[in-house]
Amino acid sequence: MKVKILSLLMFLTLCLGSFGQTRPRLVGGNPAGQLFPSVFLFSELRKNFTDYFCTASKISPTQFLTSAHCVLLSDSKGWYFPETAKPGRRYFYSFERDLSQPVTVFSATIKQVNIHPLLHRCLQKGKYFPAQCKPTGVPSPDIAVVTVEQEAGPFADAPALPLDFTPNKPGDDIIMLGYGLQGNGDILPPLLKYSFSKVATPEALSEVVKGTLAEHEGMPNEGLFFGTLGSLVDPSFPNLGSGDSGGPVLKDNPYRIVGVNSNAGCPEDAPSDCEKTTNSFFARIDSKATISVAEWLKSIVHH
Repeated sequence: MKVKILSLLMFLTLCLGSFGQTRPRLVGGNPAGQLFPSVFLFSELRKNFTDYFCTASKISPTQFLTSAHCVLLSDSKGWYFPETAKPGRRYFYSFERDLSQPVTVFSATIKQVNIHPLLHRCLQKGKYFPAQCKPTGVPSPDIAVVTVEQEAGPFADAPALPLDFTPNKPGDDIIMLGYGLQGNGDILPPLLKYSFSKVATPEALSEVVKGTLAEHEGMPNEGLFFGTLGSLVDPSFPNLGSGDSGGPVLKDNPYRIVGVNSNAGCPEDAPSDCEKTTNSFFARIDSKATISVAEWLKSIVHH
């Protein structure tokens, strides 16, 4: 998710047990090093590059996957496409794992920013799906595919991750990735981290998000998100924070994308460090999602 907007995502399951206690945590957790070479940080800013960023993953020779809220902006009237997301403009990016030192920032020319057609209609004030069209909360489906021009640079050289549209089940092992919040509550400097978790049941998520924005928006039950439980449930459970938005949720053997980091479930009056311990939600890409996300993705992703 976008540093500016969201405390990111990821939820870790009820069912972690010793699995969760022996694996690294994302917040304050395990640096990715040279693992996951398809994952990178991107921003609409060249100057002050890391002031406003999201995580993303390459999914085809000229496309990357991220959260819709990473490419949109919002005001009191709702979400909208900013000028910085228009064709011909540029996104700035880095595949460096640790941005505590100066790095070379590369750019990619935007050819097209794709969001789901139903969400696009919502931006045009269509009231087909009230949960999406309200001006607050996370846009749904919270997924964007950005197509860029073919240009030399690290993006062209990086491998692409495949998409897996198989529905996730409670208890499934997942890997969470993102450049966001560190264990001390700081977002900067960005550091790509990863952690292992398990998918939580909708019932468990519904119970732990009572009184939060996630409950208000119906995230556990609307069929567009899946989640994990954070360290308020168990200190050994990992969770993500601001800056992790848009990062991929993976399964391994082999690595493939099964979701996208979306949003955290902090109470409205929560302290600013809530995202260090909260439960989190991922946008579903599977074939059983309430809205047909899988078929849309298959129709626009180039191979």
